Amino acid sequence: MDTKFTAEIDEMGRVKIAPELLSSLHLSPGATLLLEATGGRIMLEPIPEEPELIEKDGLLVVRPRITGNITNSVQRDREERISQLMREFE
Repeated sequence: MDTKFTAEIDEMGRVKIAPELLSSLHLSPGATLLLEATGGRIMLEPIPEEPELIEKDGLLVVRPRITGNITNSVQRDREERISQLMREFE
């Protein structure tokens, strides 16, 4: 991605990243970034999160962290399943 955005540093030292950029990188509040200062530039790199493992009924299960709005994806999958079921009953 070669898109450029501008950002301001607020009085608390925070930088707000454009929502479009966060969405395209699948980042959400709480994500951890590695900051590297080199040659007068600041590089930000997302640090991948370890998946959360929980025990359920004696099995280890991965609990995914959902980022962004998944409503459209869920609706599209639902429509595809309904369409497939309708074809099976024709």
